[in-house]
Amino acid sequence: MKTSVAVMRSLAAVAIVAFTIWTSADAEKVSPCCVSISRSRVVEPLKSFRLQKSSPPCVKAVIFETEKGQFCIDPKQSWVRKKIEEFVRQQKTTVSPTSVSPRLTFSVRQSSTESS
Repeated sequence: MKTSVAVMRSLAAVAIVAFTIWTSADAEKVSPCCVSISRSRVVEPLKSFRLQKSSPPCVKAVIFETEKGQFCIDPKQSWVRKKIEEFVRQQKTTVSPTSVSPRLTFSVRQSSTESS
């Protein structure tokens, strides 16, 4: 009797874990490295991206960072390269409000009445 109760509890736990995994987002969120990849399209704007080389247990992946988190994506997907190119293009056209051209110089002239 105790064995059947233990088996039922184990099956319930497995069912809960399986349901949680099944209902989670399609794209694989990143831990220390990507151990699996998703083919799901990332439609949110990117904050950044990076490439991950294959080094077991890590797999070759493009890691996209969005407001929703980081996602491990299959780099062989045709849309991935376009998403990266779009991000790079936006970065080139976006000027940081704190950036200043290195050629700009400012000088302050002191008037003769202010001299001591």
